[in-house]
Amino acid sequence: MKKNIKILFIGNSLTYYNYLPCCVSRLFGAEGISADCVMLTTPGKCLKFHSEQAAVRYNILYGKYDYIVLQGVADGFDPESFLEGGRTLFRDYISRTDSSVVLYNAWKLKDRPWSDQETLDSAYLKLAREFGAALAPCGEVWRRARRIHGAPELYAHDKNHPAPAGTYLNSATIFYAITGRERAVRLDEGGVFSDYGIDISTARKMHAIACRAAAEARAACGASAK
Repeated sequence: MKKNIKILFIGNSLTYYNYLPCCVSRLFGAEGISADCVMLTTPGKCLKFHSEQAAVRYNILYGKYDYIVLQGVADGFDPESFLEGGRTLFRDYISRTDSSVVLYNAWKLKDRPWSDQETLDSAYLKLAREFGAALAPCGEVWRRARRIHGAPELYAHDKNHPAPAGTYLNSATIFYAITGRERAVRLDEGGVFSDYGIDISTARKMHAIACRAAAEARAACGASAK
């Protein structure tokens, strides 16, 4: 993998909460990779909205990004709108570049039934398969991570957005989706996780979960980032 990469994040508050792109950049930096991260986000908006924005189109076409991370809403998720917006972005803009795409698969609201997560996962997987994108399966990763004994809360107080620990876990999942690593990174005391209210034992478990789930997603959709 290149030692200097450029990543564009397109999404909403699920991306800018706790500055996820900054966390992703720091995770790459800890592995000796410089990741320049740019963020284009609008609260409550999904991919169809972004496909209509001049700034989004311009950045995709002329920003010379190595990776573009796409993320839709969780609250009020509409599969057809999500797929329409994603297809427009891929067909009309991303396909004209050398950028690799990662779909940042959102998670259900805390008190909603698991069927909501299945709806999200199905739409993201469908889009990933259609366009050969990589998938960061954060919903599934959250499901597994919430089983860790003594793990910090992943949800913010509104039961929708991520708490700091949730953002860290999402960042790790995106990191593994991009790198395609089959093994979790080796963590030392005082790593990035310590700034997100996570102890080293829990952080190691989170990385193992994120790494495995990202690998399973690659097998499911037959894609990986470059």
